[in-house]
Amino acid sequence: MLVNTLTKAEKRYFHLCANLQNGDKVYLTLFNLIDANTSPEQLYTRFCQIQDGKSFETAVKHLYRVLLECLVRLREKQDVQTRIFNYISKAGVLFEREIFDEAFIELDKAKKLAITYENDSLLLLIRRTELKYLSALDFKTISEKQLVNKQMKINEVLKYARTLNQHTQLYDILKHRLINKGYIRSDKQKEDLNDLVLSELHLIANNSYQGFEAQKLHLLFQATYYLNSGNYKSAIRYYQELINLFNDNQHLILNPPIYYLSVLEGVLGSLRVCGQYDEIPYFLDKLKKLISDASSFEFQVNAICLLFQYELFPYLDNGDFLDCTKLMAYYQKSLYDKEAWLSPVRKSELLLYTALVHIGNQNYKAAKKYISNAIIDHNIKYQPLMRTIRLVRLIVYYEMHEYEFVYHESRSINRSLSSPKEHTFKTEHIILWFLNQQHLPVLRKDREAFWEKLLPEVQALYDDKYENQLLHLCDLTAWIEAKILKENLSDVLKRHMHMKELLQK
Repeated sequence: MLVNTLTKAEKRYFHLCANLQNGDKVYLTLFNLIDANTSPEQLYTRFCQIQDGKSFETAVKHLYRVLLECLVRLREKQDVQTRIFNYISKAGVLFEREIFDEAFIELDKAKKLAITYENDSLLLLIRRTELKYLSALDFKTISEKQLVNKQMKINEVLKYARTLNQHTQLYDILKHRLINKGYIRSDKQKEDLNDLVLSELHLIANNSYQGFEAQKLHLLFQATYYLNSGNYKSAIRYYQELINLFNDNQHLILNPPIYYLSVLEGVLGSLRVCGQYDEIPYFLDKLKKLISDASSFEFQVNAICLLFQYELFPYLDNGDFLDCTKLMAYYQKSLYDKEAWLSPVRKSELLLYTALVHIGNQNYKAAKKYISNAIIDHNIKYQPLMRTIRLVRLIVYYEMHEYEFVYHESRSINRSLSSPKEHTFKTEHIILWFLNQQHLPVLRKDREAFWEKLLPEVQALYDDKYENQLLHLCDLTAWIEAKILKENLSDVLKRHMHMKELLQK
Protein backbone atom coordinates (compact mmCIF):
# COMPACT_ATOMS: atom_id res chain seq x y z
CA MET A 1 0.00 0.00 0.00
CA LEU A 2 2.79 2.45 0.90
CA VAL A 3 4.60 1.82 -2.40
CA ASN A 4 1.41 2.60 -4.36
CA THR A 5 1.17 6.05 -2.74
CA LEU A 6 4.61 7.18 -3.94
CA THR A 7 4.98 9.90 -6.54
CA LYS A 8 7.53 9.61 -9.37
CA ALA A 9 9.86 11.98 -7.52
CA GLU A 10 9.61 9.91 -4.33
CA LYS A 11 10.36 6.70 -6.26
CA ARG A 12 13.44 8.31 -7.80
CA TYR A 13 14.62 9.43 -4.38
CA PHE A 14 14.05 5.93 -2.96
CA HIS A 15 16.19 4.36 -5.71
CA LEU A 16 18.90 6.97 -5.05
CA CYS A 17 18.92 6.08 -1.34
CA ALA A 18 18.98 2.34 -2.13
CA ASN A 19 21.99 2.78 -4.46
CA LEU A 20 23.94 4.37 -1.61
CA GLN A 21 23.50 1.27 0.56
CA ASN A 22 25.82 -1.72 0.52
CA GLY A 23 24.95 -5.40 0.72
CA ASP A 24 22.28 -7.61 -0.82
CA LYS A 25 19.22 -5.48 -1.49
CA VAL A 26 16.50 -8.12 -1.48
CA TYR A 27 13.88 -5.52 -0.58
CA LEU A 28 14.43 -3.86 -3.98
CA THR A 29 13.05 -6.96 -5.69
CA LEU A 30 9.91 -6.67 -3.62
CA PHE A 31 9.65 -2.94 -4.36
CA ASN A 32 9.97 -3.48 -8.12
CA LEU A 33 7.32 -6.23 -8.07
CA ILE A 34 4.83 -4.01 -6.23
CA ASP A 35 5.68 -1.05 -8.46
CA ALA A 36 4.97 -3.24 -11.51
CA ASN A 37 1.38 -3.72 -10.20
CA THR A 38 1.89 -7.39 -9.34
CA SER A 39 -1.33 -8.65 -7.74
CA PRO A 40 -1.26 -9.47 -4.00
CA GLU A 41 -2.04 -13.10 -4.85
CA GLN A 42 0.99 -13.40 -7.15
CA LEU A 43 3.38 -11.23 -5.16
CA TYR A 44 4.62 -13.94 -2.77
CA THR A 45 5.03 -16.53 -5.57
CA ARG A 46 6.93 -14.15 -7.87
CA PHE A 47 9.21 -13.02 -5.03
CA CYS A 48 10.10 -16.61 -4.09
CA GLN A 49 10.84 -17.45 -7.73
CA ILE A 50 13.30 -14.52 -8.06
CA GLN A 51 14.80 -14.66 -4.55
CA ASP A 52 15.00 -18.38 -3.89
CA GLY A 53 15.50 -19.06 -0.21
CA LYS A 54 15.04 -15.45 0.94
CA SER A 55 12.49 -14.55 3.62
CA PHE A 56 9.48 -12.73 2.22
CA GLU A 57 8.42 -11.32 5.61
CA THR A 58 11.92 -10.01 6.32
CA ALA A 59 11.96 -8.27 2.93
CA VAL A 60 8.55 -6.69 3.65
CA LYS A 61 9.69 -5.31 7.02
CA HIS A 62 13.00 -4.07 5.59
CA LEU A 63 11.30 -2.37 2.64
CA TYR A 64 8.80 -0.68 4.95
CA ARG A 65 11.57 0.63 7.21
CA VAL A 66 13.77 1.89 4.36
CA LEU A 67 10.81 3.54 2.61
CA LEU A 68 9.77 5.43 5.74
CA GLU A 69 13.34 6.59 6.37
CA CYS A 70 13.60 7.87 2.79
CA LEU A 71 10.26 9.69 2.99
CA VAL A 72 11.24 11.34 6.27
CA ARG A 73 14.59 12.48 4.82
CA LEU A 74 12.82 13.79 1.74
CA ARG A 75 10.34 15.66 3.90
CA GLU A 76 13.22 17.36 5.71
CA LYS A 77 14.07 19.00 2.39
CA GLN A 78 10.48 19.90 1.53
CA ASP A 79 8.70 20.54 4.83
CA VAL A 80 9.36 23.88 6.54
CA GLN A 81 8.19 22.66 9.94
CA THR A 82 10.71 19.82 9.86
CA ARG A 83 13.48 22.30 8.98
CA ILE A 84 12.49 24.53 11.89
CA PHE A 85 12.53 21.55 14.27
CA ASN A 86 15.98 20.60 12.96
CA TYR A 87 17.35 24.07 13.76
CA ILE A 88 15.85 23.88 17.28
CA SER A 89 17.38 20.42 17.78
CA LYS A 90 20.79 21.61 16.57
CA ALA A 91 20.58 24.55 18.97
CA GLY A 92 19.86 22.14 21.84
CA VAL A 93 22.85 19.94 20.98
CA LEU A 94 25.18 22.95 20.73
CA PHE A 95 23.94 24.50 23.98
CA GLU A 96 24.46 21.23 25.89
CA ARG A 97 28.09 21.27 24.68
CA GLU A 98 28.45 24.90 25.80
CA ILE A 99 28.88 26.21 22.26
CA PHE A 100 26.51 29.05 23.08
CA ASP A 101 27.02 31.50 20.21
CA GLU A 102 26.39 28.86 17.57
CA ALA A 103 23.32 27.64 19.52
CA PHE A 104 21.76 31.11 19.35
CA ILE A 105 22.61 31.33 15.63
CA GLU A 106 20.63 28.12 15.01
CA LEU A 107 17.72 29.51 17.04
CA ASP A 108 17.79 32.69 14.95
CA LYS A 109 17.58 30.59 11.77
CA ALA A 110 14.57 28.77 13.21
CA LYS A 111 12.98 32.07 14.28
CA LYS A 112 13.32 33.65 10.83
CA LEU A 113 11.70 30.63 9.19
CA ALA A 114 8.85 30.54 11.74
CA ILE A 115 8.15 34.26 11.22
CA THR A 116 8.30 33.96 7.42
CA TYR A 117 5.89 31.01 7.40
CA GLU A 118 3.70 32.37 10.23
CA ASN A 119 4.12 29.26 12.37
CA ASP A 120 3.07 30.80 15.68
CA SER A 121 3.22 27.56 17.70
CA LEU A 122 6.87 26.95 16.79
CA LEU A 123 7.71 30.64 17.10
CA LEU A 124 6.41 30.51 20.67
CA LEU A 125 8.59 27.45 21.35
CA ILE A 126 11.65 29.19 19.86
CA ARG A 127 11.19 32.39 21.86
CA ARG A 128 10.66 30.45 25.08
CA THR A 129 13.73 28.28 24.35
CA GLU A 130 15.75 31.44 23.75
CA LEU A 131 14.70 32.87 27.15
CA LYS A 132 15.45 29.55 28.82
CA TYR A 133 18.98 29.58 27.42
CA LEU A 134 19.48 33.22 28.41
CA SER A 135 18.25 32.47 31.94
CA ALA A 136 20.68 29.53 32.19
CA LEU A 137 23.46 32.01 31.29
CA ASP A 138 22.20 34.47 33.97
CA PHE A 139 21.20 37.00 31.29
CA LYS A 140 24.84 38.09 30.92
CA THR A 141 24.50 39.13 27.27
CA ILE A 142 21.28 41.25 27.38
CA SER A 143 19.97 44.29 29.25
CA GLU A 144 16.71 44.45 31.22
CA LYS A 145 15.10 46.44 28.40
CA GLN A 146 16.06 43.73 25.91
CA LEU A 147 14.72 41.05 28.25
CA VAL A 148 11.36 42.84 28.62
CA ASN A 149 11.20 43.27 24.85
CA LYS A 150 11.69 39.52 24.34
CA GLN A 151 8.98 38.80 26.92
CA MET A 152 6.60 41.18 25.13
CA LYS A 153 7.30 39.35 21.87
CA ILE A 154 6.09 36.15 23.55
CA ASN A 155 2.90 37.93 24.68
CA GLU A 156 2.29 39.09 21.09
CA VAL A 157 2.62 35.52 19.80
CA LEU A 158 0.24 34.27 22.50
CA LYS A 159 -2.30 36.98 21.65
CA TYR A 160 -2.20 36.18 17.95
CA ALA A 161 -2.38 32.44 18.62
CA ARG A 162 -5.45 32.97 20.83
CA THR A 163 -7.17 35.06 18.13
CA LEU A 164 -6.29 32.47 15.51
CA ASN A 165 -7.70 29.72 17.70
CA GLN A 166 -10.99 31.65 18.03
CA HIS A 167 -11.18 32.01 14.24
CA THR A 168 -10.57 28.27 13.85
CA GLN A 169 -13.21 27.41 16.46
CA LEU A 170 -15.90 29.49 14.72
CA TYR A 171 -15.07 28.07 11.29
CA ASP A 172 -15.07 24.50 12.65
CA ILE A 173 -18.45 25.01 14.37
CA LEU A 174 -19.91 26.40 11.12
CA LYS A 175 -18.59 23.39 9.17
CA HIS A 176 -19.91 20.98 11.80
CA ARG A 177 -23.42 22.47 11.66
CA LEU A 178 -23.50 22.41 7.87
CA ILE A 179 -22.17 18.83 7.67
CA ASN A 180 -24.56 17.44 10.27
CA LYS A 181 -27.64 19.57 9.54
CA GLY A 182 -27.16 20.08 5.82
CA TYR A 183 -27.41 23.22 3.71
CA ILE A 184 -29.49 26.18 4.92
CA ARG A 185 -33.03 25.60 3.60
CA SER A 186 -34.98 28.52 5.08
CA ASP A 187 -34.60 32.03 6.44
CA LYS A 188 -35.17 30.57 9.92
CA GLN A 189 -32.16 28.26 9.55
CA LYS A 190 -30.14 31.17 8.24
CA GLU A 191 -31.01 33.18 11.35
CA ASP A 192 -29.85 30.26 13.51
CA LEU A 193 -26.32 30.91 12.25
CA ASN A 194 -26.40 34.59 13.20
CA ASP A 195 -24.62 33.93 16.49
CA LEU A 196 -21.61 32.55 14.60
CA VAL A 197 -21.67 35.29 11.96
CA LEU A 198 -21.81 38.10 14.53
CA SER A 199 -19.06 36.50 16.63
CA GLU A 200 -16.84 36.17 13.56
CA LEU A 201 -17.40 39.78 12.45
CA HIS A 202 -16.73 41.03 16.00
CA LEU A 203 -13.53 38.99 16.12
CA ILE A 204 -12.19 40.34 12.81
CA ALA A 205 -13.11 43.94 13.74
CA ASN A 206 -11.20 43.75 17.03
CA ASN A 207 -8.18 41.92 15.70
CA SER A 208 -5.25 44.33 15.35
CA TYR A 209 -2.99 41.76 13.67
CA GLN A 210 -4.18 40.73 10.20
CA GLY A 211 -1.81 37.88 9.32
CA PHE A 212 -2.32 35.41 6.47
CA GLU A 213 -3.87 32.69 8.61
CA ALA A 214 -6.40 35.04 10.25
CA GLN A 215 -7.42 36.54 6.89
CA LYS A 216 -7.67 33.09 5.35
CA LEU A 217 -9.99 31.78 8.07
CA HIS A 218 -12.13 34.94 7.96
CA LEU A 219 -12.61 34.73 4.19
CA LEU A 220 -13.22 30.96 4.35
CA PHE A 221 -15.88 31.49 7.02
CA GLN A 222 -17.70 34.16 5.01
CA ALA A 223 -17.43 32.27 1.70
CA THR A 224 -18.68 29.03 3.26
CA TYR A 225 -21.59 30.83 4.94
CA TYR A 226 -22.73 32.58 1.76
CA LEU A 227 -22.25 29.47 -0.40
CA ASN A 228 -24.44 27.36 1.89
CA SER A 229 -27.11 30.06 2.27
CA GLY A 230 -27.54 30.32 -1.52
CA ASN A 231 -25.92 33.75 -1.95
CA TYR A 232 -23.54 32.66 -4.70
CA LYS A 233 -22.45 36.10 -5.92
CA SER A 234 -21.21 37.03 -2.44
CA ALA A 235 -19.58 33.62 -2.12
CA ILE A 236 -17.71 34.15 -5.41
CA ARG A 237 -16.49 37.55 -4.20
CA TYR A 238 -15.02 36.06 -1.03
CA TYR A 239 -13.53 33.10 -2.87
CA GLN A 240 -11.81 35.44 -5.33
CA GLU A 241 -10.36 37.38 -2.39
CA LEU A 242 -9.11 34.08 -0.99
CA ILE A 243 -7.43 33.16 -4.26
CA ASN A 244 -5.73 36.57 -4.37
CA LEU A 245 -4.58 36.02 -0.79
CA PHE A 246 -3.09 32.63 -1.69
CA ASN A 247 -1.44 34.06 -4.80
CA ASP A 248 0.22 36.77 -2.69
CA ASN A 249 1.41 34.23 -0.11
CA GLN A 250 2.49 31.21 -2.14
CA HIS A 251 5.03 30.18 0.50
CA LEU A 252 2.27 29.84 3.13
CA ILE A 253 0.11 27.36 1.21
CA LEU A 254 0.00 24.03 3.01
CA ASN A 255 1.43 20.88 1.48
CA PRO A 256 -0.91 19.31 0.47
CA PRO A 257 -2.87 22.53 -0.20
CA ILE A 258 -6.18 21.37 1.25
CA TYR A 259 -7.51 24.89 1.94
CA TYR A 260 -6.61 26.09 -1.54
CA LEU A 261 -8.43 23.09 -3.02
CA SER A 262 -11.48 23.91 -0.89
CA VAL A 263 -11.41 27.49 -2.19
CA LEU A 264 -11.21 26.36 -5.83
CA GLU A 265 -14.08 23.93 -5.27
CA GLY A 266 -16.19 26.68 -3.72
CA VAL A 267 -15.67 29.17 -6.52
CA LEU A 268 -16.19 26.50 -9.21
CA GLY A 269 -19.44 25.39 -7.59
CA SER A 270 -20.68 28.96 -7.34
CA LEU A 271 -19.81 29.69 -10.98
CA ARG A 272 -21.70 26.58 -12.10
CA VAL A 273 -24.83 27.54 -10.16
CA CYS A 274 -24.67 31.08 -11.58
CA GLY A 275 -24.26 29.67 -15.09
CA GLN A 276 -20.90 31.39 -15.62
CA TYR A 277 -19.35 28.44 -17.46
CA ASP A 278 -16.95 30.68 -19.41
CA GLU A 279 -15.19 31.57 -16.14
CA ILE A 280 -14.61 27.94 -15.13
CA PRO A 281 -11.54 27.12 -17.35
CA TYR A 282 -9.45 29.85 -15.63
CA PHE A 283 -9.88 28.14 -12.25
CA LEU A 284 -9.46 24.68 -13.74
CA ASP A 285 -5.97 25.76 -14.88
CA LYS A 286 -5.17 26.61 -11.26
CA LEU A 287 -6.50 23.23 -10.20
CA LYS A 288 -4.34 21.45 -12.79
CA LYS A 289 -1.26 23.19 -11.37
CA LEU A 290 -2.19 22.03 -7.87
CA ILE A 291 -2.44 18.47 -9.16
CA SER A 292 0.92 18.59 -10.96
CA ASP A 293 2.65 20.03 -7.88
CA ALA A 294 0.97 17.68 -5.36
CA SER A 295 3.25 15.50 -3.26
CA SER A 296 0.40 13.49 -1.72
CA PHE A 297 -1.01 10.71 -3.90
CA GLU A 298 -4.37 10.72 -2.08
CA PHE A 299 -4.70 14.50 -2.43
CA GLN A 300 -3.81 14.22 -6.12
CA VAL A 301 -6.51 11.62 -6.86
CA ASN A 302 -9.20 13.62 -5.03
CA ALA A 303 -8.15 16.79 -6.86
CA ILE A 304 -8.29 14.92 -10.20
CA CYS A 305 -11.85 13.88 -9.33
CA LEU A 306 -12.78 17.54 -8.79
CA LEU A 307 -11.12 18.46 -12.09
CA PHE A 308 -13.09 15.73 -13.87
CA GLN A 309 -16.39 16.94 -12.40
CA TYR A 310 -15.98 20.51 -13.56
CA GLU A 311 -14.81 19.44 -17.01
CA LEU A 312 -17.90 17.18 -17.12
CA PHE A 313 -20.55 19.65 -15.92
CA PRO A 314 -20.67 21.91 -19.02
CA TYR A 315 -21.44 18.78 -21.09
CA LEU A 316 -23.73 17.16 -18.52
CA ASP A 317 -25.77 20.30 -17.82
CA ASN A 318 -26.23 20.81 -21.56
CA GLY A 319 -27.25 17.18 -22.19
CA ASP A 320 -24.16 16.40 -24.31
CA PHE A 321 -23.99 12.80 -23.10
CA LEU A 322 -21.73 11.56 -25.90
CA ASP A 323 -19.04 14.08 -24.89
CA CYS A 324 -19.57 13.02 -21.27
CA THR A 325 -18.87 9.40 -22.22
CA LYS A 326 -15.68 10.37 -24.04
CA LEU A 327 -14.48 12.36 -21.01
CA MET A 328 -15.20 9.40 -18.70
CA ALA A 329 -13.10 7.15 -20.94
CA TYR A 330 -10.26 9.71 -20.86
CA TYR A 331 -10.25 9.65 -17.04
CA GLN A 332 -10.46 5.85 -16.72
CA LYS A 333 -6.82 5.28 -15.71
CA SER A 334 -6.17 8.48 -13.76
CA LEU A 335 -9.46 8.44 -11.81
CA TYR A 336 -11.81 5.46 -12.11
CA ASP A 337 -9.00 2.91 -11.64
CA LYS A 338 -7.94 4.77 -8.47
CA GLU A 339 -11.38 5.42 -6.92
CA ALA A 340 -10.36 3.50 -3.77
CA TRP A 341 -8.26 6.56 -2.83
CA LEU A 342 -11.21 8.96 -2.99
CA SER A 343 -12.87 10.34 0.13
CA PRO A 344 -16.43 9.01 0.76
CA VAL A 345 -18.07 12.23 -0.45
CA ARG A 346 -15.86 12.56 -3.53
CA LYS A 347 -16.41 8.91 -4.44
CA SER A 348 -20.18 9.27 -4.07
CA GLU A 349 -20.09 12.34 -6.33
CA LEU A 350 -18.14 10.41 -8.97
CA LEU A 351 -20.59 7.50 -8.87
CA LEU A 352 -23.61 9.84 -9.00
CA TYR A 353 -22.46 11.81 -12.04
CA THR A 354 -21.35 8.64 -13.81
CA ALA A 355 -24.83 7.18 -13.23
CA LEU A 356 -26.42 10.38 -14.60
CA VAL A 357 -24.38 10.08 -17.81
CA HIS A 358 -25.56 6.48 -18.23
CA ILE A 359 -29.18 7.58 -17.64
CA GLY A 360 -28.74 10.18 -20.38
CA ASN A 361 -27.43 7.44 -22.68
CA GLN A 362 -30.36 5.21 -21.62
CA ASN A 363 -27.91 2.61 -20.34
CA TYR A 364 -29.92 1.91 -17.20
CA LYS A 365 -28.13 -1.31 -16.26
CA ALA A 366 -24.80 0.55 -15.92
CA ALA A 367 -26.55 3.43 -14.16
CA LYS A 368 -28.01 0.99 -11.63
CA LYS A 369 -24.57 -0.44 -10.86
CA TYR A 370 -23.00 2.95 -10.18
CA ILE A 371 -25.87 4.47 -8.22
CA SER A 372 -26.21 1.32 -6.08
CA ASN A 373 -22.53 1.60 -5.14
CA ALA A 374 -23.04 5.27 -4.27
CA ILE A 375 -25.91 4.48 -1.88
CA ILE A 376 -23.72 2.14 0.21
CA ASP A 377 -21.91 4.91 2.14
CA HIS A 378 -24.40 6.18 4.73
CA ASN A 379 -21.94 8.57 6.38
CA ILE A 380 -23.17 11.38 4.13
CA LYS A 381 -26.92 10.72 4.31
CA TYR A 382 -27.73 14.15 5.76
CA GLN A 383 -26.23 16.05 2.86
CA PRO A 384 -28.05 17.15 -0.31
CA LEU A 385 -25.65 14.82 -2.14
CA MET A 386 -27.08 11.68 -0.53
CA ARG A 387 -30.63 12.98 -0.96
CA THR A 388 -29.95 13.38 -4.68
CA ILE A 389 -28.40 9.90 -4.88
CA ARG A 390 -31.52 8.38 -3.32
CA LEU A 391 -33.78 10.12 -5.86
CA VAL A 392 -31.59 9.21 -8.83
CA ARG A 393 -31.62 5.60 -7.66
CA LEU A 394 -35.43 5.62 -7.78
CA ILE A 395 -35.34 7.17 -11.26
CA VAL A 396 -33.09 4.33 -12.48
CA TYR A 397 -35.44 1.67 -11.06
CA TYR A 398 -38.40 3.54 -12.58
CA GLU A 399 -36.73 3.46 -16.01
CA MET A 400 -36.13 -0.28 -15.56
CA HIS A 401 -39.87 -0.70 -14.81
CA GLU A 402 -39.23 -2.02 -11.30
CA TYR A 403 -42.25 -0.12 -9.99
CA GLU A 404 -42.74 -2.29 -6.90
CA PHE A 405 -39.33 -1.29 -5.60
CA VAL A 406 -40.00 2.37 -6.45
CA TYR A 407 -43.27 2.29 -4.52
CA HIS A 408 -41.85 0.74 -1.33
CA GLU A 409 -38.63 2.79 -1.40
CA SER A 410 -40.64 5.99 -1.96
CA ARG A 411 -42.76 5.23 1.10
CA SER A 412 -39.61 4.66 3.15
CA ILE A 413 -38.15 7.98 2.03
CA ASN A 414 -41.43 9.79 2.66
CA ARG A 415 -41.50 8.45 6.22
CA SER A 416 -38.00 9.77 6.85
CA LEU A 417 -38.93 13.13 5.30
CA SER A 418 -41.96 13.43 7.58
CA SER A 419 -39.73 13.31 10.66
CA PRO A 420 -39.81 16.67 12.53
CA LYS A 421 -36.00 16.50 12.80
CA GLU A 422 -35.58 16.12 9.04
CA HIS A 423 -35.51 19.35 7.01
CA THR A 424 -36.67 18.57 3.49
CA PHE A 425 -36.56 20.11 0.03
CA LYS A 426 -39.74 20.68 -2.00
CA THR A 427 -37.91 19.13 -4.97
CA GLU A 428 -37.83 15.79 -3.16
CA HIS A 429 -41.59 15.76 -2.67
CA ILE A 430 -42.27 16.60 -6.34
CA ILE A 431 -39.94 13.85 -7.60
CA LEU A 432 -41.48 11.27 -5.24
CA TRP A 433 -44.99 12.36 -6.21
CA PHE A 434 -44.25 11.96 -9.92
CA LEU A 435 -42.56 8.56 -9.50
CA ASN A 436 -45.75 7.21 -8.03
CA GLN A 437 -48.11 8.53 -10.73
CA GLN A 438 -49.74 5.40 -12.09
CA HIS A 439 -51.49 6.83 -15.14
CA LEU A 440 -49.87 9.53 -17.23
CA PRO A 441 -51.89 11.06 -20.10
CA VAL A 442 -51.52 9.27 -23.41
CA LEU A 443 -52.31 11.97 -25.96
CA ARG A 444 -49.75 14.68 -26.68
CA LYS A 445 -52.12 17.56 -25.95
CA ASP A 446 -53.11 15.98 -22.61
CA ARG A 447 -49.46 15.52 -21.68
CA GLU A 448 -48.73 19.16 -22.49
CA ALA A 449 -51.70 20.24 -20.38
CA PHE A 450 -50.47 18.03 -17.53
CA TRP A 451 -47.01 19.64 -17.72
CA GLU A 452 -48.45 23.18 -17.93
CA LYS A 453 -50.37 22.50 -14.72
CA LEU A 454 -47.22 21.29 -12.96
CA LEU A 455 -44.91 23.97 -14.42
CA PRO A 456 -45.63 26.80 -11.91
CA GLU A 457 -44.72 24.50 -9.04
CA VAL A 458 -41.50 23.43 -10.79
CA GLN A 459 -40.63 27.02 -11.71
CA ALA A 460 -41.03 28.01 -8.07
CA LEU A 461 -38.18 25.61 -7.22
CA TYR A 462 -35.78 27.52 -9.49
CA ASP A 463 -36.87 30.83 -7.98
CA ASP A 464 -36.10 29.51 -4.47
CA LYS A 465 -32.40 29.97 -3.65
CA TYR A 466 -32.58 27.19 -1.06
CA GLU A 467 -34.09 24.63 -3.47
CA ASN A 468 -31.35 25.51 -5.95
CA GLN A 469 -28.84 23.87 -3.59
CA LEU A 470 -30.35 20.50 -4.48
CA LEU A 471 -31.13 21.26 -8.11
CA HIS A 472 -27.62 22.42 -8.94
CA LEU A 473 -26.29 18.92 -8.19
CA CYS A 474 -28.40 17.65 -11.10
CA ASP A 475 -31.54 18.93 -12.84
CA LEU A 476 -34.02 16.24 -11.80
CA THR A 477 -37.02 18.28 -12.95
CA ALA A 478 -35.66 18.04 -16.51
CA TRP A 479 -36.14 14.27 -16.29
CA ILE A 480 -39.78 14.74 -15.20
CA GLU A 481 -40.38 17.13 -18.10
CA ALA A 482 -38.80 14.66 -20.54
CA LYS A 483 -40.98 11.79 -19.29
CA ILE A 484 -44.23 13.78 -19.39
CA LEU A 485 -43.63 15.30 -22.84
CA LYS A 486 -41.95 12.13 -24.19
CA GLU A 487 -38.84 14.04 -25.25
CA ASN A 488 -35.15 13.16 -25.06
CA LEU A 489 -33.57 14.21 -21.78
CA SER A 490 -30.74 15.72 -23.83
CA ASP A 491 -33.15 18.07 -25.66
CA VAL A 492 -34.82 19.18 -22.41
CA LEU A 493 -31.48 19.93 -20.76
CA LYS A 494 -30.37 21.95 -23.79
CA ARG A 495 -33.58 23.97 -23.55
CA HIS A 496 -33.04 24.55 -19.83
CA MET A 497 -29.45 25.64 -20.47
CA HIS A 498 -30.59 28.09 -23.14
CA MET A 499 -33.14 29.60 -20.74
CA LYS A 500 -30.46 29.88 -18.07
CA GLU A 501 -28.16 31.73 -20.47
CA LEU A 502 -30.95 34.16 -21.40
CA LEU A 503 -31.59 34.90 -17.73
CA GLN A 504 -27.88 35.59 -17.20
CA LYS A 505 -28.03 38.22 -19.95
